[in-house]
Amino acid sequence: MFSLSVPPSFELAMRRSIFFVLLIVIYLIFGALSLQFMRRSPAERLTSIESERIDLKRAELLNVLWAETVARTENDWYRIANQKLNHYEKTLQSNSALTSKETNDGSFGGALKLAFKLITTIGAVEPDELTSGGQLFATLYSMAGIPLYLLYLNQCNRMISSLITGWKVVAALFSFVFTGAVVVDILEKDSDAKSFLYNFFSVFLHFTTVGEESSGIGTFLMILLCMFGLSLSSLSFGFIQQKLEKQLLSSEWSFSKLFGQLNRMKEKMDKASEDESEAAITVNHYPIAEEEEEEEEEEEEED
Repeated sequence: MFSLSVPPSFELAMRRSIFFVLLIVIYLIFGALSLQFMRRSPAERLTSIESERIDLKRAELLNVLWAETVARTENDWYRIANQKLNHYEKTLQSNSALTSKETNDGSFGGALKLAFKLITTIGAVEPDELTSGGQLFATLYSMAGIPLYLLYLNQCNRMISSLITGWKVVAALFSFVFTGAVVVDILEKDSDAKSFLYNFFSVFLHFTTVGEESSGIGTFLMILLCMFGLSLSSLSFGFIQQKLEKQLLSSEWSFSKLFGQLNRMKEKMDKASEDESEAAITVNHYPIAEEEEEEEEEEEEED
């Protein structure tokens, strides 16, 4: 019977990883249920910049229409008015589409994605998305959630490093990014379909914790990909860091040597300056001493 043998370190790390995954799942559910009631509605999240943009378009429209009433005929004014009104309607529709897109994000799913972002630091979080109480809760939630996720990440790193190391980890990272991009390209098809390269870069941004401002990846798919992808990226960057450190070791030694030479030159210059100062003090002191001796001799002769 065929049996797959794995190192004991892999088994131990896998058991601990599963344990921490269960804790993270419970913690995410708790965070999602709490944040669900602390998020602002899409109407409340309409930023001041968007409001100012609409107001500027409206003021521009009124000014143009008022100016054209004097210089244009009725037909020309009618044509220009239609153009300006169409442009203003497109501005309103774009803001309405943004609001509806946020509304379509399920309340629990959106809160779950937000909770996952808070403990993994993989994406941008808009402060306006939360109420004041929600912002305070998110701060405390992250303070406990990030260390919890790091515990899982540490065990997952040990599990992977017991099987593959070196450049194989980097190759595994890009293979997993490619696979994730394929899955996203298949499952996340919509009217606003993105190119494969866009999906590849989006998955890479998530794995590197750089994050994406407006991610199109679904909540559960993002969680499944990042739970393993973040570990691969962590190991890959650690390996590349070690390689860079070795490559830069000779340059660092040369810089340290040059820095030491500059310090010694500075010390010599400071010492020479001190010697000159002492010599100047000595030269100035001798004439004074001679004058004092002459005065003493004159006083003795007078006595």
